[in-house]
Parts: sequence; structure tokens; C-alpha cells
Amino acid sequence: MKYYRCKRMSLKFKHHQAFTLMEMMISMVVIAILMAASMPMISQFSTFKTGVDKNVMKCITNNSSSSWFTDATGVATVPATEPCRAAVVDTQYNRGRAYNTAAWYAGTHGTSAQQLMAKKILRTACDQGGEKACDYFINYCQTNGSGSAPYCDDTANFLDVTYYLHQNKNTNTNNGATYIYNQLETLLPKMIPNFVNEVFYACVNNQTPNDNQNLSVNLACELAKPRIYIQACNAGNTGACVIAYNNNYNRSCKQVKTAWSNAPTGNYSLTYNSSGDYETVNCNMSSMASASITGCNAATANLLGNAPYDDCTYAHGQGYNQTCPVIFANWSTAPTGTYNLTTNGAPPTALVSDTCTYSPPNHAACMASGIGTICSDGTVYAGDSGGRHLFITQTNEPGTYTWSNGVNGLSTGATNSNNGLSNYNTLIGLSNVESPYMAANACKSLNNGPNNYGHTDWYLPARNELNLLYDNRASIGNFLTVEYYGMYYSSTEYNSSSVCMNYFFNGSACYTYESKHNAYKVRCIRSANIADVSCPNIGNTCADNTKYAGYIDSRYIFTTSADELGTYSWNKGIKVGFVNTGATDLDYGMNNQNKLIAATDSGAPYKAANACKLLNEDIARNKGYTDWYLPAVNEANVIYIGKAAGLLLNFIADNYWTSTDQSDVYAKYKRFSDGNQSGNGKFYASYVRCIRSE
Repeated sequence: MKYYRCKRMSLKFKHHQAFTLMEMMISMVVIAILMAASMPMISQFSTFKTGVDKNVMKCITNNSSSSWFTDATGVATVPATEPCRAAVVDTQYNRGRAYNTAAWYAGTHGTSAQQLMAKKILRTACDQGGEKACDYFINYCQTNGSGSAPYCDDTANFLDVTYYLHQNKNTNTNNGATYIYNQLETLLPKMIPNFVNEVFYACVNNQTPNDNQNLSVNLACELAKPRIYIQACNAGNTGACVIAYNNNYNRSCKQVKTAWSNAPTGNYSLTYNSSGDYETVNCNMSSMASASITGCNAATANLLGNAPYDDCTYAHGQGYNQTCPVIFANWSTAPTGTYNLTTNGAPPTALVSDTCTYSPPNHAACMASGIGTICSDGTVYAGDSGGRHLFITQTNEPGTYTWSNGVNGLSTGATNSNNGLSNYNTLIGLSNVESPYMAANACKSLNNGPNNYGHTDWYLPARNELNLLYDNRASIGNFLTVEYYGMYYSSTEYNSSSVCMNYFFNGSACYTYESKHNAYKVRCIRSANIADVSCPNIGNTCADNTKYAGYIDSRYIFTTSADELGTYSWNKGIKVGFVNTGATDLDYGMNNQNKLIAATDSGAPYKAANACKLLNEDIARNKGYTDWYLPAVNEANVIYIGKAAGLLLNFIADNYWTSTDQSDVYAKYKRFSDGNQSGNGKFYASYVRCIRSE
């Protein structure tokens, strides 16, 4: 029975054996074919999974960098051969475990030679822009930096943060240095000791053999600025506040602006004692005048106790806020509001709060009423001369004045018969035995004083301007017409010893030329170019299809009806190799435009300014004008005010470039959604609206 069962089982097995073997043979053939086809793919998967860290390990263990790593270059070169080429590239792009393996070896693991090799891989990867590799050097400085000099400086192998900080900020092409600079710019205000120490150390100490180091322009010195302590104090670091106070960095808005010329408008922690105590004040950093005016406006007893450093003392001394008109004369974009005036003597004891309201002088209204009409700013319309409207003070300057300082004998070159401003600028700028030129200086004193009607462009009239004043003397009023008293100087020189003047008592208009050392009367004037009568109000479309946009510094601003097509970077779009162009005029963009168009530096061509240049060259779009330019920051603010009032349309609620440079990295923009103005990276794209002025 047992045998029978075994036999049956054997027979059963044999019954299926031929079929099973055939299946197996077919299956093995199929599997063999599939394996043959898939072998290359399997190899590729294997390499992809494990090669990226094996490349690093092989490069480190081979321990040879003599053919590709050079300490003295600004950017370490990627190796040409494997496995180190792949090790650097894998680490640069943070593939797989490449970075972790390199960082592991660079730490306390492996031999000293292997640690060195790992750091060379990391630095080469960082030099190419590998952010993770760059973070290694930042983190190493923070966690392992020494408490004393040289802090984070690897003086033997130059595999450190200092190496990057010594790159020349003007010629730097090291992407790692740019990344580390940007990271430290954010980290430094937190006053992390190792970073602060290392940055200041790198600013004042060489690191040979780095052949790109230049202590006057290296990245460390660019970071090691007073602004670091100002920013850190703003962030609540009391130690930084103490340093800022002791170095006069931030006792007032004026001092912040002085220590950090490109400081943005915003809140600042102004320190008022050596313990670092502070008060928060919003400083408008458009200009030194706006900084001190806003600083004085927010002054408290603590901040007033810092004379002569406090804003009120400084503003009073400069004549920035003695009256409401003076505020608007010195700060053209000052908003209507309550201001602390310093009219009645030096602060802090004589602050007077007053509500100051300003609107651009409505010249059209007073001119429509005729010569002799008092305009909204208190000046008197005196007539037109040489394509300009003339405005005059209501009274003579007090007393009498010699033309020179009482000495005759020098020719000044102030011989313009039509435009006294040209003569005035010449005379005020001279320094010789005849100076100061007292008659012209009387108008300078008017500009600097509290009773200047809100204008700082008064001047001594030229010969023909004075003749016009004589012709209109009855309508203008308040001229002396008594014999031997009614004698008025012009700014036009006749020769080295005499000048042109008018006898208002008998009608002699430059009938004789009087000696420079005689004393006569002075009446100052100012002028404004004649605006287009077809568009008297902001937002009007003029006869030439331009838009009247507003008024600034005796100039009428006109703009196009639409933006230039598209968006534009401020420079040519580069993120490295920045330069400060010197185009820093806040009020007149044409000065900036000319510098930017002529520039041939690494940032050129400057695309935003170039858009306005192209408009000048496009006869189909330029309305017949070739003087369009990218507005300066204060001109852009004039346009924004018109836009915010609903008078100027077709603006996008976004950033518009101005022509005002802020630093090597940033240029100023105006945000038309809320009026904010600040700096932005020059390589960013923003909108452009060109203007012209008359």
C-alpha cells in the first residue's frame, strides 16, 4: 500500500514534469531577454542613487587638489577631471548626500588632510553659487568662531568667511561672496558676536594671498558701516544702541542721515543717553531738511536734551523750520500738518506748534489779475521778461548795500543783462578781495531767512529785469521814489569798478554806471518759466498732448499720458558687479539721466533711463520734445501726489523707477499704490514714466 502510493506520486510528478520544464525554459529565455535589456538602466539607477556621495568620498580620499584648487584666485575653478569635478558640482547643487558628506568630513571626522580636502570642495561649490555650501562657512563662523582675533579667519588655507568678505565690492564676480554678503546683511543687525567681530576684522586686516582684497572697497567694509549699529538698535539690541550713541550715529534723525546717507524713511530708535535708552521716531530721509524737520516734529524732552545733536537745534540753525513757508521751501514734498516751528529763538525752549498748509503757488490766478497782484504765496507778480514770469518781494530789503564789499577793481564776469540768477550765482560763488558782494548777499540772506515766502531762489535782478521793475513800479508798489534815496542796484556789472543801476525817482534806467562801493537799495526777485496756458491745472492735457503734472523748484512738470511699454531693470539687469553711478540728485532727474546715459561701467546700459532716451528719439511718440527724462525721486513724488488726488490717471498701482541712485546695489523707486519710496535692487523690473520740465 505504501509502495503503491509512492508509485502514484512518482507517476503524478512525471506526468507534469515535461510541461513544467518547458514553461521554465520559456520563462528563463524571457527573463534573460528582459535582463539583457534592463542592465544599462539598472547601472544608471545605481549610479544615480549612490554616485553623488561616492564622488565626494572618492575626491576626499584621493586627496589631491593641486591641479584645480588655487587659494589666490577670486573664484575657485571647478576641477576638469573626475571624481572631484562631480564632487564639486554635486555639492554645488546639493544633490543627494553630497553636501552632507562634504560637511561631515569637513567637521571633526576624517584625517586633517581629508578635512582640508572637504573644505576645498565646499569653497569651490560656494564660489560657483552653491548656497548650501556657502551656508557651511556662515554656520561655521557662528558656531565655531574664536572669541578673539582672528575670529573666523582661516589664515593658513583661506577656507573661511573672511576670504569672501575680502572680495572687492566693485569688481566682485564670486557668486558665493555675493550670497554671503546678502546673508550677513540680514544677520548683522542681530549683533551675533562672531559675525560682528569677523566683519570688522575683515574690514581692517589683509588676508594674503587673496589678490582681490582691497581694504577700502572690500565687502566687509561695505558691511561694517554705522548702519549696522543703527539697524541693530532699531531691532532692540541695547549694546548696539550704546555704541550708536557714543559714536553719534543715532541721537537724532539728522545724525542717522549723516551716518547712513542712504537710510530709508521709517522708524528709528533715537538714543538719548549712554545707557542706550531710546525713543522711536519716524524720520523722513528724503533729505537732510526732511530728516531734521520730522525729527524736531517728534521731539520730546529726552530728545531735546541732546543739543547740539538734536534735530530741533540743527533745524533752527539751518533755517529749515522757522516758519511754515520755510518748511515747504526746504522740503518740497512736506505734507500738510502740524509742525514744531523754531521761530522765536534757539530750541529747545522756544518750540511753537503750528498747522502748516501748502499748495504750489497759483501763479496763473495772480497773473490773470494783472501786474502788482499778490499771489497765494505772498509774492507780487511783476511782469514777464525773457520767457519768464517775474515775482518780487512786497518790500525792499532793509537798509542799503554796497555792490562789492567796498573795494573796486576786479571784473567778476557777472555781465548778463537778462537773467540776474546767472549773475547772482557767479557773485555768491566768488572769494576775492571784493567779496562778499553785499547787494547779491542781501538776496542770499533772504533765501536763508524766515521771511522768504517759502522760496529759496531769490536773486538780485539783472539790468533788463530791473528796467521792467521800473516800468511797472507803480503797480508793484513800495519802491522808494525820493530823490537820492530811490536808487536800486542791478546784478549786471559794467566794468571792474562800476555796475548798472536805476534811478527810480526820475526814470533813469541804467542811465549811468555807479561805483561798486556806493550804498543803494536792493529789491530781490525770483522767476518761473512760463507754463503752457492751455493746461493750467494738474491733470490737464496740454495743447501738445502732454499732461501737466505739477510744480517743483520753480519748474513745471509735464508727463506722457501712458507708461513706457513694458517693465525695465534700473541697470542692465545684472545681480553682481554693481556700481554707484553718482546719479544721486533728488530733485532734478535730468542731471541723473545725463550721467546714466553717458555711463560705460559694468551696470550700463541703464535700461530705465534709456527708455526715456528712446522716447526722445521716437518722433512718433515724443510730442516734438527731445528732453524727456526719468524723474528724480522728489519729481516722482509730485506726480504721485497728482495721482493720489485723482488728477493724473493711467498709473499702475506698483513700483516706478526714479533716476536717483541710492547705493551700489539699490536705486530709489516710488510705489504708486501707497506713495512709499525706498530702494530696490537695480536688477529688478519696474515701470517707467518719463517727464520733462520747464
